[in-house]
Amino acid sequence: MPLDAVTGPPSPFKKFNTADSAILFPVGERRVGCEVRDNTWDRIQSHKSIVRLDPRGHVLNVLSVVGSGYKLVHNRELFGRVEDTLCKIIPANDLDGVLVTDKVSGWGRMCYRDYVFPNIKCTVGNTVRSTVAFRLIVQNGYGGSGLRTHGGAIDFYCSNGMISGDYTSTYKKHTSGLLVEGVDETVEQALVTFGQNQTRWRRWAETPVQHSEAMQLFKELASSTKLQENLADQYLKEREARGPNLWSVYSALTYYASHHDGTFSLRSTVEQQDTVASTMLQRELNVSQWIKSDAWRNLETVE
Repeated sequence: MPLDAVTGPPSPFKKFNTADSAILFPVGERRVGCEVRDNTWDRIQSHKSIVRLDPRGHVLNVLSVVGSGYKLVHNRELFGRVEDTLCKIIPANDLDGVLVTDKVSGWGRMCYRDYVFPNIKCTVGNTVRSTVAFRLIVQNGYGGSGLRTHGGAIDFYCSNGMISGDYTSTYKKHTSGLLVEGVDETVEQALVTFGQNQTRWRRWAETPVQHSEAMQLFKELASSTKLQENLADQYLKEREARGPNLWSVYSALTYYASHHDGTFSLRSTVEQQDTVASTMLQRELNVSQWIKSDAWRNLETVE
């Protein structure tokens, strides 16, 4: 029974599940075929297309071509089940004030829901006190990959998002129904990791970094000279606000992963192909790998 039924408490997610959501658009199925020599069409029985519809039922975009056995699962149902799971795992007072942001890529082929929990938080640093809150990104696709969950955090001081590890779970194939598998274990592990990271983040705020060390790190991590220079410029801004420490270096990296304007703007083709959301998520995943590198560990373990 839904959590917002008469017999249960209201769901804190209900207000986000409206027609205004970027991910709760109507979808449908259409036949597919191929054109033959006499300009007629032969239907391909083994496949069908998943299409995005406008409110009147007209096709806006073809999202994917899938096998005929693929069972269409609407985001409203799928994310509803994820949110039922969140309500069971996370105490009601920690869910209070949850923030939800919806994004799409490929005109809806890939959908992302970003949950921020302001009541699950910690403070990092003594000079500049950054408040960091627990965050969860859940992605799903119409004909794309299975359900994928990323645990992490967001720094309210500068709205920088961060992913702590890459926790992945999948739901059963669409031929097998709507049962979501592994979400509870994934969320519980993400919460544990968030708690463990608090000590690490606070240590970074107390770990001094020489200017030359930060510049060398950016040189080793960046894929281009331009990115290296832009990270260096952002670090100087972070250092001015937070001090010459490892948290400032990390903030420069997470700023890059959270902003696509100014010096970190995206190529025009990314916007033309409607892949901003997926590109920015990939930046976050890249940063989560950067802080596992030997170059980062060398700074982290400086005595």
